[in-house]
Parts: sequence; structure tokens; C-alpha cells
Amino acid sequence: MNCKKICIIHLNQIGDLVFSLPLLKSLRDKFPQAVIHSIVKPYLAELLKDSPYVDEIYFRESGFVAKLRLFKKIRKNNYDLLITLSRSEECLGMASFSNAGIKAGFPGFPWKPFFNVKETIDGHNSWYNNSKLLKALGITVVKNDYVGLMRTDETIDNLFLPERFVVISPGASKRRLTKNWGEEKFADLICLLYEKFDLIPVLVGSVANVASNKIIEDYFIKKAGGNKTKLVNFSGKINLQTLCAVIKKAALFVGIDSGVLHLASSLDIPVVGLFGPTDPFYVGPQNLKSIVVKNEKLECVPCYLKDCGHRNCMNSLSVSSVIDACEKLIK
Repeated sequence: MNCKKICIIHLNQIGDLVFSLPLLKSLRDKFPQAVIHSIVKPYLAELLKDSPYVDEIYFRESGFVAKLRLFKKIRKNNYDLLITLSRSEECLGMASFSNAGIKAGFPGFPWKPFFNVKETIDGHNSWYNNSKLLKALGITVVKNDYVGLMRTDETIDNLFLPERFVVISPGASKRRLTKNWGEEKFADLICLLYEKFDLIPVLVGSVANVASNKIIEDYFIKKAGGNKTKLVNFSGKINLQTLCAVIKKAALFVGIDSGVLHLASSLDIPVVGLFGPTDPFYVGPQNLKSIVVKNEKLECVPCYLKDCGHRNCMNSLSVSSVIDACEKLIK
């Protein structure tokens, strides 16, 4: 297979973008002279800024006109290889009716006949599945994890950061609220991290997490005797590149299974991940400085984010078990 022009249609979430980095590196190593284009949602583009694995980034924007413009651009480029990691009807349709020489992805009905190389998804969208697709294409997997593949802009002079701090990422997206652990538990946790290890908590999250993180902040201030100076809250205030730069300087990261957790793991800092409905086999942190905290005794996990009335998988995780994991990584 000789590829001079390659296109990757990425998924929409931060974690999925991080999971695609080993795939991009494998393509770059296999085809060093190829032009590689990545198609992403606009907010994810900064994570590929200055990446050695991507030559140009196209935005996948909302609206009929924008989608039509992108589709025409894909057809016009006549890619030798087009890979869609997304299984949305929109992306499978764009790939199917592109002029690409080889079309690869995870298509279902009715798109399968349009694809030359197809794979199935096991568990979650993950690097595990992306690696299966590379192998089906006959491309060697040159790195089996994403650690060290994320480029970061470390210019954060305009931000106040404590000398020694822990990044706390408590929030899930609206579609994944079953992964939440609880605001008061996080407040108890960060109080203990400060008291036992002198780690200042730095809360992070998107605009959607601002209200929940404010509850954690208020709980913490109350438990810390009204001392607000011992907490930094960046929720909804910094972009993804700045977030990466902040995480890279942290002594520790603690959070639920999320894209931010994978950013931290890719930057190779100590990570404690709280897992419940999702399966860490597929979506656990990939660096060696990581510990997954989960309830091993429940028969209903992993349920892959099904709605339930009890959420025992997350509610049963104790603050003490998380602190124990943190202590192992801090020592």
C-alpha cells in the first residue's frame, strides 16, 4: 500500500482524540512522506496544534452548508486512505461517498459494502479498537499507548499556580452522569490531600461543570474553616492547551474516567482514576504512574453507561480507598 494522501475523521470527545494519537503516529511512521489531514470538531483542534503527525486540520462544524463544504473538500482531495474512527451516520456517509482509494472504519448497516477495510467495536471506543483497525490495514503498530504523544504549549505565565498542587477533575458530561462520584466526597478528598500531603487542589472542568465544581469549592471552604486561598478553580476558564500545561506541572491528578484523565495520563503524571460503569481494560489510563480505583465485587460492572437507579459502582467507592491510591503514587 502506497499512500501519499491520508485523511482521519476523528470522534467528538477529548479522550477519543487522545486514543487516536498512537494511530496517527503509526501512520506517520509507515508513510513519512504522506500528507495527513485530521477532521475534528473545532474545540479539539488545539490538541493537534503543532503535532508532528498531522499536516492540516479540517473542522467538522454544525449546519448543512458547513457539512456540504467539508464533504466536497473530502471528495476533491482524492485520498489514498481515509479512516473514519467515528461511527456516526454523517461520518460513515462522507467516507462512503468519498473518492478515497481505501476506506476503513467501523461501519454498520447500510455502510459496510462501501468500505474496503472494516472492523467491529469491542467495549468502548478506545485505542484497543483503533489498533485492531491498523492491523486490519496491515500497518504496524509502532507504539501501543498514547504516553508522550501530546504536544503542549507551556506558556502559562498569566495563571496563578501553587508551587505544589493536585489537579482534580470531578465532572462528567451530561450524557455520562452515571460516572459522577459526588461533590461532598471530592471535597473530603481534597481536604485530606491538603492536610496529609500539602497539595493545593486545582479544580478543572468545562463550562458544563462550573456549577458542580462550585459546590465542591463551597464544601471545601466550609470544611477548611472558610479558607478559600487553599483552592484554585479553573472550571470553564481555560482552553485545552492551557489545561494540558497546567496538568503537566501537577504533582498528582485525580478524576473520574474522562477525557481530562487521558490528557493527564498522556502527559505522564501520576494519575488516580475513579471507575464505575466503564471498563478500564479499554479506557483506563495508559501510563505506568497510574492507579484505577473501582469496586471489583459488583456483577453489574462494566455496564457501559447504562442508566440505573443505584449507581452502586461509583457510590461504593470510599474516600479512604482513593486516598490510599493517592498515597501510593505520592511516595
